[in-house]
Amino acid sequence: MRRLVLSLATALALAACGVSGHAPPRPDPELDALFTQLEQAPDDTAASRVESKIWTHWADSGSPTVNILVERAAAAEGTGDTQLALRFLEQASDLAPTYAEPWNRRANLAYRAHDYSGAIAAIQETLKREPRHFGALAGLGLIYEELGQNRQALQAFRAALAIHPHYEIARQGVRRLEPKVEGREA
Repeated sequence: MRRLVLSLATALALAACGVSGHAPPRPDPELDALFTQLEQAPDDTAASRVESKIWTHWADSGSPTVNILVERAAAAEGTGDTQLALRFLEQASDLAPTYAEPWNRRANLAYRAHDYSGAIAAIQETLKREPRHFGALAGLGLIYEELGQNRQALQAFRAALAIHPHYEIARQGVRRLEPKVEGREA
């Protein structure tokens, strides 16, 4: 049942941001096992440990060259050189077109620049490559919330929680938005 809810929530979030008709990501038994552990984590502490492993897994493209490009993008971003960071991320995406993290990083850069349409487009690309990317879904929720699209924001936060039930950013978003969207505000 939980898998059905997860699939439905992810499909709704993907539809909300315009993602459709994409090929499923390649099977990754190790990552699949981590998501199963995340779904079954009994508490925030256990979930945090699994979440960290997922982020570590996502950080490894499988290509040393692509990994270096993403690291250089992070370094460029750290020095405030967004354009250089974007060039590194573009090169990483060109070399590893199915790798989600360069797109997730692009979404973060666009969000920080208040380029919400660019951020949403990059999140769409992230989710095409990794539909379980709870960070991208929560980011989508934050963007929609800033745009005043509370129903879509709530939907994205709920989709993130369907994947990662202990994800605090998504929990906070749901707590903030449920009363507004569902008319339970005092």
